[in-house]
Amino acid sequence: MNDLTRYKLCAGLPVPASAKLIYCYLLDRSNGGSIAISAKQLGKNIGLSCSATRKNLHRLKRLDMLDIAPRYSDDGGRLSNRYRLK
Repeated sequence: MNDLTRYKLCAGLPVPASAKLIYCYLLDRSNGGSIAISAKQLGKNIGLSCSATRKNLHRLKRLDMLDIAPRYSDDGGRLSNRYRLK
């Protein structure tokens, strides 16, 4: 998919502009349709607060536009979530 097609797809999404920004960023940065990044880092990269980023990620999940999978280290510590785009 070329950039113009991808951005036209994002423009037509039935979500607020901040959610579109997050979806487009994840789409651009994903490797094979998924990416592991913390909500804090994601928000920092695109200029949104951590809470606004989380809110919009869950909005995209409710609309079945992405899956959120928690990740854990071998010793049980929490890692950043993995986001899989649909």
